[in-house]
Amino acid sequence: MFRVALLCCATAATAAAAALDARSVPQSPLRQPSPADTRATLSDNALRHQGFRLIATNEHAPPVWMHAGDILNLYQTETRFIDVTDQDLESLVAMPSPTKFAIPNKPRHLPIVNSLLKDISIPLMTEWLTKFTSFKTRYYQSPSGLASAEWLFEQASSIAQKADPEKLKITVSKFEHDWAQFSIIVRLDSVNGTRGVPIPDDEPVVIISAHQDSTNQWNPWWGAAPGADDDGSGSCTIFEAYRVLVESGFVPSRPIEFHWYSAEEAGLLGSQKVVAKYKSNGINVAGVFHADMTGYTPENAQEVIAVSTDNVDEVLEDFVRSLIEVYNSGVKIIETECGYGCSDHASWTKAGYRASFTFETAFKSSSPYIHSTNDVVEHITFTHVEKFTRIAIAFAVEMSYDRSSL
Repeated sequence: MFRVALLCCATAATAAAAALDARSVPQSPLRQPSPADTRATLSDNALRHQGFRLIATNEHAPPVWMHAGDILNLYQTETRFIDVTDQDLESLVAMPSPTKFAIPNKPRHLPIVNSLLKDISIPLMTEWLTKFTSFKTRYYQSPSGLASAEWLFEQASSIAQKADPEKLKITVSKFEHDWAQFSIIVRLDSVNGTRGVPIPDDEPVVIISAHQDSTNQWNPWWGAAPGADDDGSGSCTIFEAYRVLVESGFVPSRPIEFHWYSAEEAGLLGSQKVVAKYKSNGINVAGVFHADMTGYTPENAQEVIAVSTDNVDEVLEDFVRSLIEVYNSGVKIIETECGYGCSDHASWTKAGYRASFTFETAFKSSSPYIHSTNDVVEHITFTHVEKFTRIAIAFAVEMSYDRSSL
């Protein structure tokens, strides 16, 4: 979950270099330039070269250039932001809006979905998340952040090998970035189409996503950040959904993709890159289900599923609510507001696609352990994670099989 993230490494290196240079020359008695002075005198390119980042903290005010200290202050005051330095989505505003495809008015494939839900394994999810949190940190610029991505890529590739190649084509891809940790995209395509009819190349894809990175708010580069809930739980949720679909022999109609984004904690950087690529390439998207923080239940509290009321597509979010009601019968559904840029679904929404988001609690009651060394598996309620996995599987099947909009 991106409450606020910290970009420190490039700016820290710049500051360190400046400090070394300062020791080698005579010091002026005049006041040294402040960050505000620097912003006032340098061009955008020069500011970026100096390690500044262009940061938006709400949709109603223009973004401003900030240095590491500014961003750290945002973090400590829990001010959410999006890093728009690269203008990934802003540069595409002149493009036509993506097509919005019709959403089912209710779940229609209960026998198929219910047959899959029984294959969800809490022991496997526990084992998976225990390993995923064993990396010291999954910070997007760190060596262990790269190592964790490589491990996740290998796990996804291993599941792909279990598919029947005569029925299901699975592509596991690295979406490379300018930083160490890559995003991961897994695509499931029917080999034979639907009832023998080939699927068109422009068929809208169904996307199920999470973010793979973690952060320690006090020391992102070197501090331990197991990230069990944020967002190991969401990553585990969608990986289990992927495993169940493949191992059951499920073959989609519309293609299904599973995305694990890099650098969410740094201002939605990874998802902005992916979404911009999809929009610039004219890729049709039926809808996005995003999972970020699915495993925390406050002490002595009832497990709930919160549906977001902001930065989502209302029609798709209503459909997700119906999936919860049908496939998580009896679970309490509440509404919550996530806020500006709180996770990667916001990148899809900003670009004009249909996106949905559910959460583990009311946002004000979310895990107190995230972004710290205490975000560990021992604080995860796996029966809670299982409920979100049910939604992810149902979303994949129902959205893939519904082609009524074509």
